[in-house]
Amino acid sequence: MNPISSLVFVFLLTVFPTQILCQTPLIESTCGSTIYKVLCLETLVPDDEARSATDVTILAKVALRHTVDEASDVDTHIVKLKDSTKEGPLKDALSSCSDYYLLVVEKLQAAQYSFQYSGLHVVKGWMTEATVYRQKCDQVFQGKPFTSPMSESTTKLSKMQNNAEVIIGLI
Repeated sequence: MNPISSLVFVFLLTVFPTQILCQTPLIESTCGSTIYKVLCLETLVPDDEARSATDVTILAKVALRHTVDEASDVDTHIVKLKDSTKEGPLKDALSSCSDYYLLVVEKLQAAQYSFQYSGLHVVKGWMTEATVYRQKCDQVFQGKPFTSPMSESTTKLSKMQNNAEVIIGLI
C-alpha cells in the first residue's frame, strides 16, 4: 500500500471507524490482538481474501503472504540501492544486507509453505530465523558513519511480521 493510500485509509478509519470496521468484525477483533493495529488493518481490510475470511487461520495466511511480499519488496529495494551506490563502505554494507535479505525472504517463504504442509511450530521456527537475518542486516549499519537507507522499510517489515506472528499465535 503506498503512503498516500495508507494516509487516506488511516483518515477514513479515524473518521468512520464503525462503518469501515463493522463490515469486517473478524479482522477487527484479530487486529485488536496485535501491537501494530493500524498496520494490521491497513494490510488486511483492503485484501479480498481477508475480508471474506471465516476464521483466523485464513487471516494468518493472508498476513503471512503480505509479510512475504513486503520482504521481497525490501530485498528488491536493497538490490537497487546497492547497484546504484559507488564502491565503498556503504556499498559493502548494502551488499551484506542484500545477502541477509535473500535469506529473510527464503525463510518467510518457507514459513508460508510450512503453513500449508506442517505444524505451526515449524512456521514459527522459520519466522524466527527470518527475524535473525533481518536483524543481522540492521546490525551491518551499526557503528557506521552512515545510517541505513532502508531503515523505514525494514521497520515496516518488522511490524508486519510481528503482526503475522501474533495472528498465527491466535490459531
